[in-house]
Amino acid sequence: MEEKMEEKIVKTLPLANDLTLELLDVSKKISEDAFQVNMTARVIIPVTASLFPAETLTKNSLEEIISKVGPTATFEHHKVRNFIMAPDKDEVFDHLVDTFMETLLPYVSKPYFPEKYILKVYREKDKAIC
Repeated sequence: MEEKMEEKIVKTLPLANDLTLELLDVSKKISEDAFQVNMTARVIIPVTASLFPAETLTKNSLEEIISKVGPTATFEHHKVRNFIMAPDKDEVFDHLVDTFMETLLPYVSKPYFPEKYILKVYREKDKAIC
């Protein structure tokens, strides 16, 4: 009976670092009266020279970073709760959002977050190629 719900943006928040956080409900109905509640937090980060200090771009050119990461990097954080009864779905989803807002929102809002995340993705892709 598993029925996937469409990705539904439930909240969009501008961050202090000029990025935008999207909170999405991607829950699935798994039986007649139960859901897999799935919350995704997404931040799309454009890869631009202004994110990096000069010493970073001395070690790795912007073109090299973009060639491995792409023109944008997407940070996603997923939280899932299984077999939630239909009447409790919204409350559980709201709790997942609240937990993200308390724990990870301060991190993704930091001024250094875009640079650090892009460099993390770059290193992961660089290792995968080697």
